[in-house]
Amino acid sequence: MSAATSGRRGPRFHLAMAASKAAAAALKLMHRNAGQMPGVIAEAIDPSFIDHIDKPEHIVFVSGTNGKTTTNNLLNDLLADNGVGLIDNRAGGNILTGIESTFVKNADLSGHQRVNTAVMELDELSFRRVLPYVTPEIILVTNLYRDSFSRNANPDFIFSVMSEHIPAETKLILNADDLISCRLAPQCKNRVYFSVGSLAEDTAEPQGIACDLTACPECGGKLSYDYCHMRHLGHARCTSCGFTNPEPSYLVTAVDRAAHTFTVRECAAPGTPSYTYRFGVYSLTNLYNLFAATVVARELGLSPEAIAASLERGINVTAARYAEQQVGAKRLVALASKGENSTATSVALDTIRREPGDKIVILMLADAHKAESPVNTEYIGWYYQSDFEYLCDPAIKQVVVQGVTSEDLLLRLRLAGVDPAKLAMVKTPEEAADAVDLTRADSIFWAYDIFNGGDVEKSRTRLIERIEAAGGACAARPSEGAEAPAADSPVSPEQGAPLGAPVIEVLFPEYGNQAGENGNVMYLRACLPHATFVETSHGDTPYFANARPDLIVMCGMTERQQETVIEQLRPYRDRLAELIDEGVHMLFTGNAPEVLARSIEDARGSRVEGLGIIDAVVKRDMASRYLSVEVGMFEPAEGVQPIEVVGFKIQFTQVEGDNTFCPFLHNGVGWGLNEHSKLEGFRVNNLIATWIIGPLLPLNPPFTAWLIGEIAGADEVHLAFEPEARAAYEKRARELRTPGMHLAY
Repeated sequence: MSAATSGRRGPRFHLAMAASKAAAAALKLMHRNAGQMPGVIAEAIDPSFIDHIDKPEHIVFVSGTNGKTTTNNLLNDLLADNGVGLIDNRAGGNILTGIESTFVKNADLSGHQRVNTAVMELDELSFRRVLPYVTPEIILVTNLYRDSFSRNANPDFIFSVMSEHIPAETKLILNADDLISCRLAPQCKNRVYFSVGSLAEDTAEPQGIACDLTACPECGGKLSYDYCHMRHLGHARCTSCGFTNPEPSYLVTAVDRAAHTFTVRECAAPGTPSYTYRFGVYSLTNLYNLFAATVVARELGLSPEAIAASLERGINVTAARYAEQQVGAKRLVALASKGENSTATSVALDTIRREPGDKIVILMLADAHKAESPVNTEYIGWYYQSDFEYLCDPAIKQVVVQGVTSEDLLLRLRLAGVDPAKLAMVKTPEEAADAVDLTRADSIFWAYDIFNGGDVEKSRTRLIERIEAAGGACAARPSEGAEAPAADSPVSPEQGAPLGAPVIEVLFPEYGNQAGENGNVMYLRACLPHATFVETSHGDTPYFANARPDLIVMCGMTERQQETVIEQLRPYRDRLAELIDEGVHMLFTGNAPEVLARSIEDARGSRVEGLGIIDAVVKRDMASRYLSVEVGMFEPAEGVQPIEVVGFKIQFTQVEGDNTFCPFLHNGVGWGLNEHSKLEGFRVNNLIATWIIGPLLPLNPPFTAWLIGEIAGADEVHLAFEPEARAAYEKRARELRTPGMHLAY
């Protein structure tokens, strides 16, 4: 049962109630949604407003990284279609002020709720602000993936925020196919799991270049998969501790795409009956969203027959993020995904790739809303976690790139192997439409950030004008079915003889893929095709323990993985220190340097002993997020021209230590070890330990050329896709030097 009572009220509450009600009424007259403003006003007057206002008797929250908006709206439609009176927050606002605004609009002036059922979407980070004061009857969690790194860090962090704040009395409805979110809130004993059984299109391993579940979430051991549906969703078992998926109460046993139906077995019900429901447009994402909504509806008491009847009447997954129209012989499709969300973007690109026939793709992934501010810059590390390799499909005849981060995206597309002959980069939405070669394909897709809908409309309008003006003259040439021409070599033959064949050891690559840091090794592989790359994973004996690599690389990881890595490397601490003394090149990025520190001390009082290789103490506060843009000078050697390095810092830590005589960078923009320092990172002999996150090497071709020259013993270095890399670097350097420039949160 949800908490319907309120905390102790005073004059502030009644003033806040009156002011927020007035604001809601005024916004309604102005035909505005009032999704958050009433709550903002109420909070400003009464900071404990969420505690003081009455709550509906029955509250359902829908959360998760992907699918929560679609699932929440569908669940609301199902319940309303069956006569359930309820309130929702689909007008906007899934954070604290949005929840408060929903309660305000449903309350009378005294704060009493008129309707006793609320079904609302809740942002994952908002669990810590809402759930101390609201006890929902049910929480549905669709899944947990990596999301915007600047805001949500990593799935481990989001998991901990959610899990800690879920009330023990709440019934949890969880995705059994997600070995991350199915473990939420062990304090909740009332748990219902749903699962999709094996499907014909399943894969044997998790999909994507960056996986959120690379090891057992319980012990860190290796996972053995029976099948994967999408990304890491599927059925697996840990080979070390035996951890596996929980048994589902609801299981999809059949999907008939021709008949547009799916069958659900209710495994916990007497007799384990099965029921068949109708879906609209099929995709695995749509199936999960619709399935989750039906499970919650069943747990709320709707009969299978009532749910099936609603779905037959047309209640189904909305097309808010999918729009299709036919203009003459051309099919125009717009497909939106969450910004800075590599999973949603990869799924969208995979969907486009699987569509029949030849096609053209217009990428509008840079957030146009953030770009409106001259002192906002967008974090682009997520490009290196997204599967742009899907665009190498020979049926994709052209890729047009538009947006303020186009130079960065163009480099990433080249690294993905996309044929440069089918790439075009433009500045405006209208130019994107003009760049489309209508003779190449009859299907044109826009893959875009959800905040770029206005730009898509401009581009689509312009393209329709072109199609209508051309008439039948713009028909696509018939495809000969030939493979697309092979992309050119990253380093052209005329650039000279290939570099040497250094040995590069990558420590814990299964962990070091946070924030796009996998882009560092991706770029090294492109620049050094003859190098030997040795990957040391969890449980392996490091290559450096018995040999001398030319370069050791370790990238950022989750906080929990840090502790695992420290214990894995502790037996080899002295050998690592010996190699540093001998001058072996090492690159530790993101939070990887913290493994080398004396200790990591948490604000809650815990302490982890590090390897003690660098003289630093790390202060971690998971309630604080430190963001910075970085422009600093790296001095390769005395008397050698300094190299300007640019990048980003996004972290939960501040570092105490003396790097006066051994910094990596002397910063001109941004802070160093902590917010009071201008000296960034450590350089001890040839060890470089920097807290700059993400694809440091692709973003900094001058520094990368120096590093490769060092490990390959070359005086002259030609980088992979050097023109694209330098164009992106020069633009980024100019941008980050702008006074007041900061990372958009």
